[in-house]
Amino acid sequence: MRLRILALAAALLLVAGCSEEVATPPVVQVVVSDVIARPYQPKSTYVGRLQARDDVAIQAKVTGYLASREFREGEFVEAGEVLYTIDDSEYVAALARAKAQLASATAAQANAERNHRRGKELLPKGAISQAEMDDLLAAKLDADAQIESGRAQVTSAEVNLSYTVIKAPISGRIGRSSASPGDLVGPNTGNLTTLVSIDPIEALFQISEATYVSTVGEHMGGDLTPESLRSIRVTLELADNMVYPETGRIDYFSNRIDTTTGTMEARAEIPNPSAILVPGQYVRVILQDTNPLRGLFMPQAAIQADQQGPFVLVVNDSGVVERRNVGLGDRFGQHILVRRGVEEGESVIVRGLQQVRPGMPVEVKVLPETGAGDIPGAIVES
Repeated sequence: MRLRILALAAALLLVAGCSEEVATPPVVQVVVSDVIARPYQPKSTYVGRLQARDDVAIQAKVTGYLASREFREGEFVEAGEVLYTIDDSEYVAALARAKAQLASATAAQANAERNHRRGKELLPKGAISQAEMDDLLAAKLDADAQIESGRAQVTSAEVNLSYTVIKAPISGRIGRSSASPGDLVGPNTGNLTTLVSIDPIEALFQISEATYVSTVGEHMGGDLTPESLRSIRVTLELADNMVYPETGRIDYFSNRIDTTTGTMEARAEIPNPSAILVPGQYVRVILQDTNPLRGLFMPQAAIQADQQGPFVLVVNDSGVVERRNVGLGDRFGQHILVRRGVEEGESVIVRGLQQVRPGMPVEVKVLPETGAGDIPGAIVES
């Protein structure tokens, strides 16, 4: 009986020892990557629409029958080229009448001037009364006024006659004509055609308020001026994903955020020497800052999110997992820009995230260090 009790006790101790060994979990192995600092050039993409810098509606300023159309629709015209002519016979006659009236007024003025001069000689001698002298002065002043009126009528007739030849006010591509020779045209007949400038062309797009605030943060500590923002290089991507070869510059930012859309209007000027781009075309506007900034990068795989926002798990110097809430910027390939929450050189977990929690000790395996060439937009340091 005593031997059985001793054997049972030994068995219980053996079972307890085995239980303790099973209860001690092995240390979890995780893969980490270091937070690295690299210079980079921020890049962002927006949907934009092209517009002409100058968009002119061509209208007739005087009424008359269209005599000719001097252009081919859709062609490029130079400033000053004749586009339309209007039958000018009526306006030539009006100019002749105005010149004749001016000549008559000139003769009347000369006669009034002579009478006034004689009156001034006769008045001291008592040959005429003061009332008669006043009449002579009034006649002279009226003749002077008729001269001014006649000159104004001549100028008006000359201007109206010049309007019978309609010229291109700018260089650009002309549109479809809505009138043909023989049509009666005038100020109330609407546009005859339109003319748009081609080179350069403008891309109009909207920047979100968050992007603007982010840009302010990136330039904080420097000079955030319109000049510094215009250092941004602009490239266009067309509908077929072709990158337009010419680069442009920002030339306008709105002075306020639109309260309805929460966006700020911006505009870029793009060279268009080959006239490939046309007004109204949709494009993707790609902005890249030519002034390099320095930022912290980590793999996108390290990022998790919950109700508190994005966070990462960091392995500290003691091999223990810590949680860090982070502020994130733009993505650069498989990496993401980190604005706050971690420091350069810290190790973030990229594999094994589901097996660990804050406060756990872990065994780490380090990924090879990422070079600048692995981060699109980062600059390789020599």
